[in-house]
Amino acid sequence: MRLSTSTNIYEKVCWGKEVVLTCEDSITVCYNAGYRVLDMNFATYSRGTLPMTQPDWEDWVKRQKEHGDSYGIEFSQAHAHFYNWEGLTEEEKQWNEELIRRSIIGAGLMGANWLVIHPGSVKDGIWYSHAKSLKINVEVFKKYGELAAKHNVGIAIENMIESENARRYASSTEELLELIDVLDDPLFGICWDFGHAHMAGVNQVEALKAVGKHLKAIHVADNHGKRDDHTAPYFGTIVWEPIMRALTEIGYEGDFTYEIHNFTNGLPRGMQETAIRFSYELGMFMLSLAK
Repeated sequence: MRLSTSTNIYEKVCWGKEVVLTCEDSITVCYNAGYRVLDMNFATYSRGTLPMTQPDWEDWVKRQKEHGDSYGIEFSQAHAHFYNWEGLTEEEKQWNEELIRRSIIGAGLMGANWLVIHPGSVKDGIWYSHAKSLKINVEVFKKYGELAAKHNVGIAIENMIESENARRYASSTEELLELIDVLDDPLFGICWDFGHAHMAGVNQVEALKAVGKHLKAIHVADNHGKRDDHTAPYFGTIVWEPIMRALTEIGYEGDFTYEIHNFTNGLPRGMQETAIRFSYELGMFMLSLAK
């Protein structure tokens, strides 16, 4: 495994509501901290009037790739725009789907091997519907897959968050594997989010063994089991040592990719760089546990 981090590790100052630090800045700061592999987080830049929403979005993506290339950075994976399927007008849904389309094309432009995409959930008028959620996810991901294949990008479907009041499709490892089995195409794999699984009370070691060869990407973040805190490992309550050993045991060949923006976004300007350098040292320590 190689150590990697999402570009969203450097995007905000003091819990700002808006992104105030550019993607170019993030690439530079991560390089200076020691990172040579990054996850391009398109979701960050697909909000409001940010670059992925603009007519020249493809030129913007190409500039990020060129900036990364100047440092010898590899973008091994990326994260697509995501949205809640429920309660949207048809126009809103079409716009959100356009942003996912842009993410797929953008991942190809960045040279990413895998693009992480969230599955969605469907209600049946009573509550959550497993059957309808499976059916629609198969339809949607087949459509995504057709476009991704044209751009030489694999799609890694992410495990979701289960909570007391919100049932979401693919929070269950069984459902996630069911979707992969029905799609039945090597273009599709799984992204395992450790923070999501911790909130759902999943036995992560056994889940990783069940996912096995389908695991193509990971999101490494910690929390205390209540909220998706997206903080650094060991700053929550996940027990990491057996997880690291399990990644080795199942032969995981992808990168060890942080998604820890809340570890840095609450800091004042000038302090994020120090925290990101620490995250690199922490990540290298964690990789030493994967034996």
